[in-house]
Amino acid sequence: MPYPTRPIVSLIGLALTSLSQTALAQQDPQQILVTGVVPAGSSIDRSKLPYPIQIGSAQDLDNVGGASLADFMGQSFSSVSLNDAQNNPLQRDLQYRGFTASALLGLAQGLAVYQNGVRINEPLGDAVNWDLLPQSAINQITLSGGSNPLYGLNSLGGSLVIDMKNGFNFQGSNIEISAGSFGRTTANIEIGGNDGQLGYYINIERFDEDGWRDQSESAALNVYGSFGWRSEYSAVNLNLQHGRSDLIGNGAAPVELLALRREAIFTGPDITENDMTMMSLDFSHEVSSTISFSGNLFWRKNDTDSFNGDGSEFAVCEFSGGPGLIEGLEEDDVEELGIDDDDLCEGQFAGADALESFLNNLATQAGEDEEFNIESFEADELSGTGVLSDQAINNISNRVQQSFGGDFQWTLKGSFAGYSGQLVIGGSYFKGESDFSSVLELANLDPISRITTGLGTGTFVDEAATLINTETETLSTYISSTLDLTEAVALTLSLRANGTDVSLRDQSGLRPELNGDHSFDRINPALGVTWQATENHNLYASFSRSTRAPTPIELACNEGVFDLAVQFAVERGDDPDDVDFECRLPNAFLADPPLEDVVSSSFEIGARGFLGDIAYSAGIFHTTNRDDILFQTTGRATGLFANVDETQRVGFESRLSGQLPNVNWTLAYSYVDATFEDNFSALSPNHAFANSEGEILVQSGDRIPGIPQNQVKLLTNYRVTERFGLGLDVVNNSDQHLRGDESNQLEPVDGYTVVNFRARYQVSDQFQVFAMVNNVFDEEFETFGLLGEEPNEVEVSIIEDLTVPLFLGPAPPRAGFLGVRYSF
Repeated sequence: MPYPTRPIVSLIGLALTSLSQTALAQQDPQQILVTGVVPAGSSIDRSKLPYPIQIGSAQDLDNVGGASLADFMGQSFSSVSLNDAQNNPLQRDLQYRGFTASALLGLAQGLAVYQNGVRINEPLGDAVNWDLLPQSAINQITLSGGSNPLYGLNSLGGSLVIDMKNGFNFQGSNIEISAGSFGRTTANIEIGGNDGQLGYYINIERFDEDGWRDQSESAALNVYGSFGWRSEYSAVNLNLQHGRSDLIGNGAAPVELLALRREAIFTGPDITENDMTMMSLDFSHEVSSTISFSGNLFWRKNDTDSFNGDGSEFAVCEFSGGPGLIEGLEEDDVEELGIDDDDLCEGQFAGADALESFLNNLATQAGEDEEFNIESFEADELSGTGVLSDQAINNISNRVQQSFGGDFQWTLKGSFAGYSGQLVIGGSYFKGESDFSSVLELANLDPISRITTGLGTGTFVDEAATLINTETETLSTYISSTLDLTEAVALTLSLRANGTDVSLRDQSGLRPELNGDHSFDRINPALGVTWQATENHNLYASFSRSTRAPTPIELACNEGVFDLAVQFAVERGDDPDDVDFECRLPNAFLADPPLEDVVSSSFEIGARGFLGDIAYSAGIFHTTNRDDILFQTTGRATGLFANVDETQRVGFESRLSGQLPNVNWTLAYSYVDATFEDNFSALSPNHAFANSEGEILVQSGDRIPGIPQNQVKLLTNYRVTERFGLGLDVVNNSDQHLRGDESNQLEPVDGYTVVNFRARYQVSDQFQVFAMVNNVFDEEFETFGLLGEEPNEVEVSIIEDLTVPLFLGPAPPRAGFLGVRYSF
């Protein structure tokens, strides 16, 4: 375990020596202060924060009524957009300023997410499982912009802090039930209270739906409890949570298939089953009016099973000696030679080598530069029943992720060097372990539903199996000081040192190329200033830097894999031409060449305050990522991670909020220009302009896929009477480029405008009825797009006639929901 913290430890020691004397001199043993558990800044007045924040209360979440926390943020927060890559309401990709928080392993994550002060980015890939965050148990969320190092690794573009309910911020009982379109039903019961010293809170939340697309049912159950103790000077909370979900998100579909029927899926199912348990203990104590400490300890375990039915890249070929399984017989390449691939496997060849020689000779005679590499699988390279099929495959995997650690901080208030202010000094420890196993099963495909459930042949391709253990360990120390230079000007200085070890170990004994150890050490600073120019106008400016270490899945699945895998193949005496260097996420790992850690530097300048009765905020941000990590798409569910020298997110955010008689409203506009700032070649073999190596040329200034450049949001609430209220939300996002089109040469996914409506009627003090209509005008639009294989490689009815390798994530049609709530 590296300890790169010596410089900052020395700084902390000096600070404690000089500052604690002032603080201790003012100590009153009879006074104890309760403080927060979130690192630095949680107890500082917002006017002294040199960066923008957006806050959502429990009431705000309840008003919007989204399926997940991501839904709420997508409708309500500036610079937040959503992608339906998985096409499941509980698995949406959230983009904030061009940085991602998602449940999918195939994305480079860029937001740090905390629940009750505990980092909940999963260890294997920093993913965030929205299905394991019960909305009804949330008391408040805070989204902070910028690369604030105090929030630790992964806070490249911002951080999301989620404070849950407890018996001291919630008293009472609620029962809520709703039902509506797509067979969706939700149910929730919560109860909480305290006697002034002991408090309790319990929440049970259930979500079920059939899904609006074919074969897309999902369910989630979360149970959350908090048990606390308070005194005049101290606080302790024990937080317990168990969540289970069974989610089917069958992903993007070919654009031609969507034109025929928007509910249709390409292949399926794509099942994710989570089983998570989490425990945390947070505590705080005020030693005096100027000294306090707080901290937390936590343990979390998530057991995830995945089952993904997909199109097959294999072929069953009849050779003179009998049928055999082969790979590398691409239908399009064969057709360019004027041959039907079905005519090649009728027993005329002795084996795969003879077939390969025939095709390469034919290509040479035709003047084609295509070179065929046909790999055959012998009987000892397959396990199970031995029954062959080239219709489909089942990627079956399990990952058990377990993490534990803690955070501890001291807060000192007083006069430092002649200035009043606050000093926060702390440290944290995080240990994450993951056990990952996966197999690839040959399967048949239902020609009507295009799913593989129950159609597996029981034959497994041994070389595609993975059994690996990963460990991530991070030790951090941090210090932050906010000084009041004048009554109107506050200066904040922060520093955080992180030392991270990542190790990967092959557990099968068959793939030593997976083994690797990596260390990443970094000290990150932040500097900011705020100026309360007048009573109603506050200005801020800041510079901050944060980093994230490559996750185990990125280290085990990146573009440097080919050379290393070839090296090990030669050492084993295997044919290096048979090395497969794609990664099928989340179901495969490859070899382990190094990636660099991502370094993000942000500049912020902005203003906030009031213009008469209208609250306003406006700001400009500029974030540069060095050695950013990009997932390069090689297929609908395959690809590789790679470092990109530099990417950039530049933007402008503005927000106005006000009240009229019986109406409150918010209008927000965001501009996010997320671009590559380097010329490089990216893998995208399905791109129309890819070269013979399957690469496209990305140039500096090309936009990063999946991120709309312009965004407008309008939120309104109208109180018709004391008991009856209406709400209307409008979200407009501009176009976005396709994943796999990093060169921006193809038509982007169109922008869209969606309108949502809601109504509430308070029948009595205890009884409420509410209704929602999403996508009021039933607009047909897409929120995501990528390049995949040609759809007709799946040879079943309807699909076999589709040729365009463009896949889109369609948004749901108009949907209505009705619910009731009883409070007692």
